[in-house]
Amino acid sequence: MSQGAVAVHKTLAESAVRPISALAGLARPEVLTGLAPCCVELADVSSLTPPETVLRHGGGLILIEQGMPGWDQLLLLLAVERPSSIVIVMSDQLPTHMVRALMKIEASDILPSSASAAEIAGAFERLCEARVSEREKDTPRASVCWAFRGAVGGAGVSTLAIESAFALARIVGPGKVCLVDLNLADGMTASFLEAVPKLDLKALSAAPERLDERLLAAWCWQHEDGVSIITSPRNPDADALASEAAILRLLDVTCSAFEYVLLDMPRHMMPWTKPVMAAVDQAIVVSELTVPSLHAAADMCRDIDALRAGGSKARLVLNRMFPKKQFRAGFPVEKAEKSIERTIDVTITSDWDAARTAVNLGKPIADVKPKSLLVADVATLVRKFAPEETLAALEASHKAKRAKR
Repeated sequence: MSQGAVAVHKTLAESAVRPISALAGLARPEVLTGLAPCCVELADVSSLTPPETVLRHGGGLILIEQGMPGWDQLLLLLAVERPSSIVIVMSDQLPTHMVRALMKIEASDILPSSASAAEIAGAFERLCEARVSEREKDTPRASVCWAFRGAVGGAGVSTLAIESAFALARIVGPGKVCLVDLNLADGMTASFLEAVPKLDLKALSAAPERLDERLLAAWCWQHEDGVSIITSPRNPDADALASEAAILRLLDVTCSAFEYVLLDMPRHMMPWTKPVMAAVDQAIVVSELTVPSLHAAADMCRDIDALRAGGSKARLVLNRMFPKKQFRAGFPVEKAEKSIERTIDVTITSDWDAARTAVNLGKPIADVKPKSLLVADVATLVRKFAPEETLAALEASHKAKRAKR
């Protein structure tokens, strides 16, 4: 180890400054060399363009030295696109307009060009501690997450997830519900609602830890009815691209941003299927009233129950029922329950004409045919699975409206 590195380690030890976990630096080589012993991971971004640096390292810790090629563009881009970054600028005389840009970044500081490695590390530590302290002041959002998964292909899971999201939004109000299409390779949610698929799966997988609520907002498309949609462009390689860390980070940030999150899950097993189905508030298995479908549904429910040991069991929903079989007193439903030895929680009446019209218009079925039996059954599903406090708030709202009349 060089004498300079030894001196840096000694200074850090004396000042009790913890090493920087990961730092991206646009600075002179000698500055980065001095910082290397202070960092668990150090990236020299001088060979990257400012947009590439923002994409790869935005949201993390970034050191910028005035005078380096592209330093000003990088700072301006961070202020606009990733203000959640933690940025320190080394400068002896920073221009006023760059100071304004730096002020737009949530955690930032200015150090003189002669600042030592220990001073830089100490400044980053103070900024990180200040951010943690600020976030701890905020009351964490209590979110509700449901996952819809088909026991067999073509069970109408996407339609049911969409209709449930919009039914829930009609109860809790706009801006509180988010529908996430996790059929990453060939999801149909965007097509059904004429939504814009904005999720950048490649960027998410490359650096899951950099996803925050600001970036998530850029990946959301909002329907006029107040439901936010997260879906990715069709990509045959998407399933291989999406890692468990990426998907779990996506859902974690989504649940922190929205009160209600509904997931349209793929039927086939993915690396992240088990942790997701184990963690959600409601694991909803969708099937049809046929013998093969029922057996597949029963097997899937048992598998999910094993994952959710100590939690609520999987819910079973029969979709595409004929109107005469919609009531639980119907013989086919009772026979189905006996054959699989499991309760069928909800049945959804088929309304093919309304569903076809809705997808052709890019709207939920409730907007096209509000009196459809399918719409009524989905409303029953939502009310049955929703938390008691949600329904209590709805009832209080109804009482208040009746009192004003």
